[in-house]
Amino acid sequence: MMKITKLTLALSALTAINSANAHQESQRLFKPLDASVQVETNISHGHEHQALNDRAPVAHTPTRSMPLLSAKHTPLLQAMAVTQSKAIAACDLNSLASASSSQIVTEIKQQGTSCINALFSADSSIQTQVFTSDKMYAAAQNAKSLSQSYTGNGSADLEALYLFIRAGFYVEFYNDQVTFATWVKPAVKDALDAFVSNSHFYDDNDAHGKVLGEVITTMDSSELQGHYLPVVKAWLSKWNESYAQKWNMRSAVNGIFTILYRGQWNDNFVALVKNDQQLVSLLGSFTAQTWMINSDSEYLIINAASELARLKLYNGAAIQESVDTQLTALFSRYNSYGFGDGVWLAAADVATYYADCGQFGICNFDKELETKVLSQQHSCSDTIKIRAQALTTQQLTSACQTMEAEEVRFHTMLETGRLPVADDNNDFLQVNIFNSSADYKKYAKAIFKISTDNGGMYLEGNPSDVNNVANFIAYEASYAKPDHYIWNLEHEYVHYLDGRFDLYGDFNAPTKPIVWWSEGVAEYIANLNDNQAAIDTIKDGSVYTLAEIFSTTYDGFDQDRIYRWGYLGVRFLYEKHFDEVLAMRQETRQANWNAYQARMDRLASQYQSEFVQWCNELAAGGQNNAPTSVINGPYSGDVNQAILFSSQGSIDPDGDALTYLWRFGDGSQSNEANPTHSYVQAGEYQISLTVSDPSGLDHTSNTVTTVSATTSNKLQPGIPVMVAGEQDEQVAFSIDVAAGTDKLVISTSGGTGDADLYVKLGSSPTFSEYDCRPYQSGNEEVCEITTPAAGTYYVMLHGYNRFENVQLLGETVTNSTIEDVCQSQGSVSNGRLAADETICLGSQEPMWFSLENVSGQQSVVIKTAHGSGDLGLEYSNAGWPNGTNVDASSFNQGNQECIEISAQSEYWGYLKVSGAPTGAALKVSYNKDGCQ
Repeated sequence: MMKITKLTLALSALTAINSANAHQESQRLFKPLDASVQVETNISHGHEHQALNDRAPVAHTPTRSMPLLSAKHTPLLQAMAVTQSKAIAACDLNSLASASSSQIVTEIKQQGTSCINALFSADSSIQTQVFTSDKMYAAAQNAKSLSQSYTGNGSADLEALYLFIRAGFYVEFYNDQVTFATWVKPAVKDALDAFVSNSHFYDDNDAHGKVLGEVITTMDSSELQGHYLPVVKAWLSKWNESYAQKWNMRSAVNGIFTILYRGQWNDNFVALVKNDQQLVSLLGSFTAQTWMINSDSEYLIINAASELARLKLYNGAAIQESVDTQLTALFSRYNSYGFGDGVWLAAADVATYYADCGQFGICNFDKELETKVLSQQHSCSDTIKIRAQALTTQQLTSACQTMEAEEVRFHTMLETGRLPVADDNNDFLQVNIFNSSADYKKYAKAIFKISTDNGGMYLEGNPSDVNNVANFIAYEASYAKPDHYIWNLEHEYVHYLDGRFDLYGDFNAPTKPIVWWSEGVAEYIANLNDNQAAIDTIKDGSVYTLAEIFSTTYDGFDQDRIYRWGYLGVRFLYEKHFDEVLAMRQETRQANWNAYQARMDRLASQYQSEFVQWCNELAAGGQNNAPTSVINGPYSGDVNQAILFSSQGSIDPDGDALTYLWRFGDGSQSNEANPTHSYVQAGEYQISLTVSDPSGLDHTSNTVTTVSATTSNKLQPGIPVMVAGEQDEQVAFSIDVAAGTDKLVISTSGGTGDADLYVKLGSSPTFSEYDCRPYQSGNEEVCEITTPAAGTYYVMLHGYNRFENVQLLGETVTNSTIEDVCQSQGSVSNGRLAADETICLGSQEPMWFSLENVSGQQSVVIKTAHGSGDLGLEYSNAGWPNGTNVDASSFNQGNQECIEISAQSEYWGYLKVSGAPTGAALKVSYNKDGCQ
């Protein structure tokens, strides 16, 4: 991201809906949105993006989250699969331009949606040739024909045709050379009507959802919101748990809220809505469907709440009494912080903008929320304070150390002398960290009045104001860098430093393009030479000249151009022409933008050939870089206890696959990335991890494992121990079984020799007295006891022959009392878990959840059951489970798992669910029944 008054990360279509100028009707003509609508985000009245045009057409297919075409700061997204530059490189836009009206339909179908996407940001001359009235009419006519014969199972041709049509409306708005004849819009309406009239319009499958999403978006882009108001109401009525299970159906139906939002500029729509009591009732009923709370469908109910509250815009209309009744019920049904808070906050945000907050008793809700949510405060120094929901001590320390190291690196590399630019009083930074992406989306919007469909935001404010406080707003994420786990921390902190020491004024101050530097220097300082993604974009052919790099803006949000090539441009000048960097910084520090632009023009011409050669050498990888091993020690455990070792963080800078060699110090070794190992003797063991790349370069790191003598031979259910013994030697163990246990299973496996298994309730077994004695040759023996009595079962292993490395495992099975909620509610893939609430797990791999106030409980129990698959649980009180910080885990066969934890020191607990189960339910209980 770069510095701006409000810096947004990776904005998308419905974020555009959040625009501040939503209420400035007198200044605008109705136009379609400028970004994808298939985004899980909430709509508000909008007061975040003053430069946004809420009425521009929707750009790009709703399979990609794209940013707004405004001056907003957009940091690198983790999962942006395809960039526009790559799409353009793979497409023949000239064929679309040269095609006649009789050929255009065939060309659209052949090139497909990814290529049609490229038209949104294509050269103006290409757009002018592609989007003629005749071609739009031909596309609409064919879309009508295919819509009539559509069978409900998806259609790539229809998807491409409707995308082409709405791309045309988008281009018509932004390209002054494109204007459609009056007969184009009726043809589009006929096509849409044909699709709506098809008996498969309300079908329920993901393939259908892809086409449906384009159709609903086109209803909006064609400015037919009033005509399709019945469709909006029908979907509000028909929406159910079955639709909610499909990603594309969720995204498609979410488009109806775009129609409701942007219909406010359509006179026909407004006239209808002012008297539509049914719409008010349906929105109220939709927001009362509590099964969507904390599910993957929650963003729809949040959007519905926003649109219900937005009806307060129509002051004096016949519907107002009904709107007040529904809003009052909503505010009573949900909490501002707790159950349904996303819905409550969305409605409150819009209602306070269009109505008297006192009418609903919601005045100052944002200030109260800020106090509740960001209750944790920690000072890194006199100039940096962290406010957070629930960072651990380790995370706070790591975050402070990370920013401190970044600051030293920034000043050292750029030779700043730590001298701020003139009139910059931002000597204090407030870092605000939410517990998760979901919490960020809910709470940051209400507290900071920002769009939250992004990866975080830096609010520079007005640096010349002595009372100004700069804010960086972010969230915890399992995929962020350990040990702080704060997404975009490194990149964003550089933006703060860059704004204070390199660039005069706020975001609006530069009068020449500066995006390449702002994003590039943040990437370079944060990553140094470890940026394989940038090198890969050289190799894939989507190259840019220095002139193009230096003129980069956020328009069209070309991720490669903004981040990768910004990085390459900065790195090239830093490595080859650092004197130019120093001179350029003097110009940007003094706001001498004309001199800066003249320098950039000269550099683009003078060094282009050298830049090409430098890029080619970089892409060729003149030398293979050695990998780095991270051993994550030291480790500890008991004799015969399985210890988990982790190589997390080990990396090959060239992006090649690694091989692993663990040496455990007792003569044993493993080639697994994250192995387990047990020691049979107490002591301190020197262990090593060697990682190697395909070329043979390697790196070794070392640590120690401290193994304590086992103080008890008590078996823990589900935890194997390794056992050895001499011939005729007996080794004793025991395991406790709770009342209500349905099955006890004691088994031996593996190793060498022959160990005989004996099991007895209440006392140690003998050769003549036992409850179970399999009497098998070798070490594969199982004692299975159904409905075992409560008490202690004693286990004896007798060495028929000398044995070693034999695994002994005790397992207890209890039939679940968890409700099979997947039969009645939508699935949840991440978020916060509430005590005594059972959720239906999604099928993602992995899934991440947080638990609130675990330090205030005597015990916390997490149980799963039902469905199919083989899920596993890992829990940590010290941040997201990463293999080395796991406090408890459960990996039984199937989906019946249980973790019981007590004596937690940190407020938040963190849960990882792996295995991609289907139809599994999960329940958290505080201070109640345990796992037995």
